[in-house]
Amino acid sequence: MTASSFRYLFKEGFRNTWTNRMMSIASICVLMSCLVLMGCATMIFLNIDSLLGRIEDENVVMVFVQDDTTDQELKAMEKALKKTDNIKAVDFVPKEDAYAEQLSTMDEAARKFFTEISSDIPLPDAFKVTVDDLTKFDSTLNNIKEMEHIETIRENKDLARKLVTIRKGIEIIAVVIVAVLFAISVFIISNTIKLTVYSRRLEISIMKSVGATNGFVRLPFVVEGMILGIVAGIVSLGLVWGFYEFAITQFKDLIDSLGLEALSFMDYALPMLGAFVAIGILTGVGGSIITMSRYLNKEGSEISGV
Repeated sequence: MTASSFRYLFKEGFRNTWTNRMMSIASICVLMSCLVLMGCATMIFLNIDSLLGRIEDENVVMVFVQDDTTDQELKAMEKALKKTDNIKAVDFVPKEDAYAEQLSTMDEAARKFFTEISSDIPLPDAFKVTVDDLTKFDSTLNNIKEMEHIETIRENKDLARKLVTIRKGIEIIAVVIVAVLFAISVFIISNTIKLTVYSRRLEISIMKSVGATNGFVRLPFVVEGMILGIVAGIVSLGLVWGFYEFAITQFKDLIDSLGLEALSFMDYALPMLGAFVAIGILTGVGGSIITMSRYLNKEGSEISGV
């Protein structure tokens, strides 16, 4: 195919999109509906994932140190903890700070009682250890237990396991929803383009009669599918943005009361735009190719009789 023929077919694709604008609008609306649902579901899952991440950061392991541990041994323990695999952060909590924090939660009478009854601090020094990957929580905990000068360890295995289960469940649901919506988009776009092909069967018959190849006939429809996908992707991003900001505004009081913070849409706008346009192009082009291939292969022999 020559460059001039390629340019001609591209122009035909743009022209046909406008000529058959009612069908084009129908295809765009169908694809937009699926993309908007994908985008809204994605933002919901991202916010849930962010919330789980915050809960995971709070699910720390408290390593309490023996009272007779020297400062040098404490420093060695801190270095050893930081070198341990799957540990995100290690914070030393002096017993003085921990005791002062405990006293701050008491009323004045209780604080006076505990400070006057004894000058000794009834708490040990400790390390606050944040685990990176909760799926490796048990092995990380076993590595910590092998260290010396540890009095006791406080951890929450059950919460860690529940968080891992919830995160995996959310990932599976997200993949299933996106896959189902994508399949629906391809199916509906294919059927919409099938109607377009049927309405233009005389034009296709003439092209085939003068010796046009299947690729020559197919390319304008592929260009149409690409245009529809790009337009649907861009408009869908704006709709998702509007719906998301509206939802955040409506539920702002509830979010604030729970001490939560919604993610900023702008942080994900560009990646989502790329994903929407890519899905739109893939869906539009894929639907066009599937429909045209079936039509030309199965019905091509009947075109000449139209």
